Amino acid sequence: MLLYLLESALCVALLYSVYWLFLRRDTFFRMNRMYLLGITAFSLIFPLIPFHFTASGTAATVVYLLDPVLITPEKVGQAVTSHLQWMQIAGIVYVTGLAIFLARFAAQLIQLYLIVKRSGIERREGIRLVFVDRGYSPFSFFNLVFINEMNISDDRLQAILTHEKVHVRQRHTFDLILGEFLCIVQWFNPFAWLTGREMKAVHEFLADEGVLTAGISPSQYQQMILDESMGIQVNGLTNNFNVSLLKKRILMISKTKSKKRARVKMILVVPAIMVLVFLLSARSFSGLPGTQDKTTSKVTASPQATTSPTAVPQSDNKSNSTKKSSGKVYDRVEVYPEYPGGSEAMFNYLMTNLKYPEAAKTTKVQGKVMVSFNVMKDGSVSDVKVLQGIGSGCDEEAIRVVKGMPKWKPGQNKGKNVNVHMVLPLQFKLH
Repeated sequence: MLLYLLESALCVALLYSVYWLFLRRDTFFRMNRMYLLGITAFSLIFPLIPFHFTASGTAATVVYLLDPVLITPEKVGQAVTSHLQWMQIAGIVYVTGLAIFLARFAAQLIQLYLIVKRSGIERREGIRLVFVDRGYSPFSFFNLVFINEMNISDDRLQAILTHEKVHVRQRHTFDLILGEFLCIVQWFNPFAWLTGREMKAVHEFLADEGVLTAGISPSQYQQMILDESMGIQVNGLTNNFNVSLLKKRILMISKTKSKKRARVKMILVVPAIMVLVFLLSARSFSGLPGTQDKTTSKVTASPQATTSPTAVPQSDNKSNSTKKSSGKVYDRVEVYPEYPGGSEAMFNYLMTNLKYPEAAKTTKVQGKVMVSFNVMKDGSVSDVKVLQGIGSGCDEEAIRVVKGMPKWKPGQNKGKNVNVHMVLPLQFKLH
């Protein structure tokens, strides 16, 4: 989840930067709206797409490399405790922010519901109108137009209705709700909020363009915008006539239309997406050729942990770790196996049961042990062996603990459980 949020935030930041640098000053409002909607949808979906790249040579072998585990004889449990505490704190902070902004979203919807309930809905010229009794700026929400009819001339009322009709006809509220969802999920990301703000600005530019197309003079309309600037904005889910963008709107109304050839700047999004593909696909590589790596985490093994195999939780499958693989074993699958309880549970298991061998400590042996094993269709661990060892009891200790793992949640391909080959790096290190 943390990786998804970071990658999603990276997508928003990079694509919004392209917009801010090259597109925001153009008068291609419909194109800009589509681009901003694309930023929102792309950043939410793209990080979920798996990327697997392998060399074309026959020597390349792809394996799923688990989080490297650091094993030391000192500082019992300190590393894993620090890791878990940091993840827990980050999780609590994120969920708290998520709850706050979800509550804010719900409060905005309730506010609009109460306004409609209090004021009622009328139909006029094919529009569903809600006449408010407070000093709100005119605004729309889905197919409802909210307006304070007091002290407004017929000409001005007609211009306001024309403006809000554009919002209703082009379904701008859907954009705002999607942008609000992005801000809720990425409340910590300033680029998400900037994207939402630009979306509202583009909506107003489109609505202003619709009013001018209807025949109202630019100077008259600019004055009307200024006159309405003192109104109160209801909340961020509505398309407000004012929306605190007076200067930008007035400049856009009088600005010369951008030349069509300026649209070629949209091609700049292609290298931006290529950069994102490269950055996000980097998670599929490790320092070893032909391996698929995950984020590095550290676990400190306890010197008091028993070396007796009976102390290691055993799978309920009696043939665990001794039977040979039955059926095809996959290196890459749609859904990879998961240790019961997730990464934190596996860290705790390794911390409790791994011990730095006395022989290795005496001879000062340290290094990386690469343990290969298969997670079978039924979740059992099979075919445990050392791909790369350092001796002095470290290889045997690694095999012992991996063999004693409980059943995993099996991997899947096309919705079916399959056998999956995995590698666990164990880094034995003396301080």
